[in-house]
Amino acid sequence: MTLPSDTLARAWLIALPSGMPLEPLELAPPAKNRSLVIGRSKDCDLALPSEVEKVSRRHAKFVHQNGEWRIADLGSRWGTAVNGVSLQPHRPVPLSEGDLLRIQPWTFRFSLERTATTGSVAFDDGNTTMVRTLAARPSEPLRQDLLNLLLEGATAIQAAANEDELAATLLDLARRGTGLENAAMLRALDADGRIDTIMAKSGSGQAEHLAIRFSRSLLAAAAQGTVAEFSGSAMADPSLSIVQSNTTAAICAPLMVGNTVAAYLYLDSRGGEAQGAKLLRPNASGFCQALCRMGGLALASLKRIDIERRAAHMEAELTAAAAAQRWILPREPVRADPFICVGQSQAGGYLGGDFFDAQVLPDGRLAVSLGDVSGHGAAASVLMTAAQGFLHASLTAHGDLARAITSLNEFIQPRCPSDTFVTLWTGIFDPRRMSLDYVDAGHGYAMLLRADKSIEALTENGGLPIGIDLRFPYETATVQLGPGERVLVISDGIIEQFNAEGLPEGQRRQFGQDGVRAVIAGAQGEDLLKQIFEALNHFAGGKGYSDDVTGILVQWS
Repeated sequence: MTLPSDTLARAWLIALPSGMPLEPLELAPPAKNRSLVIGRSKDCDLALPSEVEKVSRRHAKFVHQNGEWRIADLGSRWGTAVNGVSLQPHRPVPLSEGDLLRIQPWTFRFSLERTATTGSVAFDDGNTTMVRTLAARPSEPLRQDLLNLLLEGATAIQAAANEDELAATLLDLARRGTGLENAAMLRALDADGRIDTIMAKSGSGQAEHLAIRFSRSLLAAAAQGTVAEFSGSAMADPSLSIVQSNTTAAICAPLMVGNTVAAYLYLDSRGGEAQGAKLLRPNASGFCQALCRMGGLALASLKRIDIERRAAHMEAELTAAAAAQRWILPREPVRADPFICVGQSQAGGYLGGDFFDAQVLPDGRLAVSLGDVSGHGAAASVLMTAAQGFLHASLTAHGDLARAITSLNEFIQPRCPSDTFVTLWTGIFDPRRMSLDYVDAGHGYAMLLRADKSIEALTENGGLPIGIDLRFPYETATVQLGPGERVLVISDGIIEQFNAEGLPEGQRRQFGQDGVRAVIAGAQGEDLLKQIFEALNHFAGGKGYSDDVTGILVQWS
């Protein structure tokens, strides 16, 4: 049986130890490629507890595009980090299985599975293991032999080319410095004690094959960012502790990447000398603390390189695609005397789902179009390019507007998903008759600016968007044009643009048709379209647009 694509695309944010308990948060691709917003506002798709001060009302957003999930910080006050790397606001980064997302006070593991199917469960030793945590700075200076070992290992730690090499180096140094036989590098999979062993070593070498048990008490203490230890001499009741596993000493130290616990270094004496005979060496925990600080810096460097590589790869691909997309848009004003058409489009992200076109037909008429594909991103961009190219070719071939729109619908409808469509306005300006024939396919934002300052909506005979109904009969409407009049067509991204981020909820409003009409009423000169975009940019606070914004203006004398 083949699973639906939306099932395959689902993902989860699984809270790890250290933050307040939280059930896994499901990421399900929303309809029409809309983003999922996480924050403490009750209106967010992923609403976090409202009493948490370090979470912004709209903190970050998740987008599912091209088969992968991406996260972008929304300019939050306390920031968002992926694998310890702080994200730049409004710049998305692709996510991979196991990535650690830091939204204070939580660290989330990104996973395509709600429940971990790998790893093992740390045994619950309850309150029977007497754990001691180490202060931020050791109370005693390290012995000279341990300092020498750290210096010896520093070069190898920094030279590690990947996480496996780093783990192997740290485990070797940890065993030598503490005298404990067993060492493992662990990562938490959830807050319920499930862990994954990255690498393990014992006195006999690699220990992946051993049935290793780890203390949940030690892991929970280390999850707070401090080194945790226990030694047989501190046991209240050894018969009820992990001494039952012949373990008389253990250390668990976190590897911190920024404020995120990325992994744990776990050492113990299990399987070694007789019970009670082996205690922790002096300075052993302080040595592990220093070792993990060095290891954390090296791991942070590897994580940063990986995040930068992902972001650069995605940015290069999207930049190339955006450049190709711009090639098909008219670059200069298109003239068919006396008509002059200018257009402007700006994507809400790298790639847009809006398009406009202007072409002089073989008989001298001017055809202009503005379309808006539902959603945005790569999928909308591909559909946009196909729709524009098909319509342009059809009008060039026969110049019959209703026939061209009907053919476009017949081409698009069988090929696009049921929740995807194209709103479209297309008009043909005839210089001989000084008339305009147009089709409004569910677009609704075209207007004739009369010489007497009145505004007439060009929505007569309005039809369904392209891609909804295979057999819908599209019909043209006709209007006569007078001297000095203009036709303005805009996309809904202009109408629906919100004002600047960060305002109280009651002050958030859309630019709206009133905003467009205000610019029209106060416009100076002939560059009306430019003035609309300047007003919209000011309204949005100069931080870019939440959706694609496009406009075309046809003028004549």
